[in-house]
Amino acid sequence: MQAEAAFKAWVRQLINGAAELRAFEAGQIDAVMDPTSGTAILLPEAQAALQGSGPRVPSLDALPREVCVLDAAGTVVMTNGAWRTFVVAHAGAGLGVCEGANFLEACRDASAPERVHADAVAAGLRDVLAGVRELFRYEYVCDSAGGHCAFTLTIAGGGNGGMHALVTRENVSERKRAIASRGSGRTKASRIAAVARAGTPNRLLAALPAREYERLLAGLEPVKLTYGEVLYEPGERMRHVYFPSDCLVSLLTVVEGHRALEVGLVGREGMVGSRLALGINTSSVRALVQGSGTAVRMTSARFLQEFRHSPALQRALFRFTDALMLQVTQTAACNRFHVVEARLARWLLMTRERLPSGEFHLTHGFLADMLGVRRVGVTSAAGALQRQKLIRYQRGNITILDQQGLQAAACSCYRHVQLMGLETAT
Repeated sequence: MQAEAAFKAWVRQLINGAAELRAFEAGQIDAVMDPTSGTAILLPEAQAALQGSGPRVPSLDALPREVCVLDAAGTVVMTNGAWRTFVVAHAGAGLGVCEGANFLEACRDASAPERVHADAVAAGLRDVLAGVRELFRYEYVCDSAGGHCAFTLTIAGGGNGGMHALVTRENVSERKRAIASRGSGRTKASRIAAVARAGTPNRLLAALPAREYERLLAGLEPVKLTYGEVLYEPGERMRHVYFPSDCLVSLLTVVEGHRALEVGLVGREGMVGSRLALGINTSSVRALVQGSGTAVRMTSARFLQEFRHSPALQRALFRFTDALMLQVTQTAACNRFHVVEARLARWLLMTRERLPSGEFHLTHGFLADMLGVRRVGVTSAAGALQRQKLIRYQRGNITILDQQGLQAAACSCYRHVQLMGLETAT
């Protein structure tokens, strides 16, 4: 009791303002800001709730600074209102990461002007998640939709349970660009497009300039894709292109009319149907939905029309297509030279990168087709990973328990594809 009283007395010293103090005394504040380190500190009740042992869900909205909470994989599990406001206002620039997205992926996918800063933040975050350091601070500079922006980004280790890192953004300073047409219909439409673009989970679309994305909006149709659904068959005309949001699509090479082997994966980082960008309107693979979720699609005719008139879309598609080709060639080598256990670990990591959760449903038969092995091989490999407590696999449901351990178990192809994808994006 004395320790709890002392802790609350210390917390009261961190709270500025009578309104916030009243909210704290009423139990309405779940976190406070430590002025010495600039980090957010979750109170014990919020810690317990986040770790699944408490009755209530924590809220960070009482904090005026931008705050987000990350899990062990770097996925954003919670943000406060100030963080969400920054994300919308800056159209995704400055590592404006939405809930459900992965912070490390956002660093990897940052635009070229802020790539050096994003790479430094990613390295610091990995150290914090690995327990190498408790605190990482960085002065971040970027160009957002409205102009030049600079701020301090702080990443603090969060301990065990569901919270593994707290990210806070503070000291935000901005220098706005002069806009000659302020208040015009075109400017307002561009702002709307920028907000919509910031909200889309698809990285390829989110990377487009606001004006280019605005032109695409009218042709994009939201769709629900379900596990096992076939989007294309080999030789079939591609009537739509798909931009996954939180679903996953496997690209399979079909042999002898019925046997299939996965050669590529496409998730929120790209587009299904990129062959159209090369001037070919038929599919060379079977495009099979592996993870249910949402996407937006566009008719092939409309896509080709937009592609011809948008240099930004052309650049984005060519970069993605090159990264996909790297993935395909590395997968082919991996299937030939590496053992099934390491290949399964690589494949699970690639799947996790493209889905909002570390839990997904995959049958033995589906995994066998993906990896090009017999079902007994999948059983043996999955069992080995489970005995190491890297995954939990039961009745087709897979849960990744230790992402870092899984990375150590994966073959070198996983790191090679990540590295080459980073260089291609640059």
